[in-house]
Amino acid sequence: MAPPIRTNLDRRMALLTEALDEFFGSITKEYALAIQAIGEPEDVPVAKIVKLRERAQRQAESLSQELLLVLTLNQPLLQDLRVIAAYLRGIDVIERLARHARDVSLTMAEWARQQSTTDDEVVRTGLEDLGRSVSQLIDVLREHLINQTEIQPVIITESWSSIQTQYETMSKIILEAEKDVTGGREGRLLLSKVASRFERSGYNLVRLAGLWHYALENEWIHYEH
Repeated sequence: MAPPIRTNLDRRMALLTEALDEFFGSITKEYALAIQAIGEPEDVPVAKIVKLRERAQRQAESLSQELLLVLTLNQPLLQDLRVIAAYLRGIDVIERLARHARDVSLTMAEWARQQSTTDDEVVRTGLEDLGRSVSQLIDVLREHLINQTEIQPVIITESWSSIQTQYETMSKIILEAEKDVTGGREGRLLLSKVASRFERSGYNLVRLAGLWHYALENEWIHYEH
């Protein structure tokens, strides 16, 4: 049997991975701003945050259309098809992370408007550390999806365990902190929203890592348990 025809498939995939890398880069910037917003909530660049979010939406739409075009024109088989399916899912995850990063930044800006204490270092430091853990996981997924390489399972399991532990710790700190630290009931809700957005980002990245393992190895693995 003749091998499958890959007319223009490799070239198209190279262009798509380059665009996907740029998409990851946009989210990296958004997460950097989100973490910065925790330390400097009074100076959140709202207009820039909204603009980056809108750009991420446009990038997601464009990439999805291009991947569907590859499916239509090139009719990839087996592993190529699984990789494209993983990229489609990855675009959805990255776009969702853009929304989470926006929510963190805008929520911290809202929190800053209603709290007056400066004795909140334990809260801010914990949230910053949680955000950095998620940001590091974004970098891991970016590297391996772009280079089409397998991720060592221990990297994912340890990252997810760390994110879960940090999230649980922050939830307890926010719940038990004095109202002057959190900004009262409304402030607690806002800070809990920030922690939750980071945790959900981590969860979605871990699920994407499982799908990526399937794309490369044709076997399912679930890191989130």
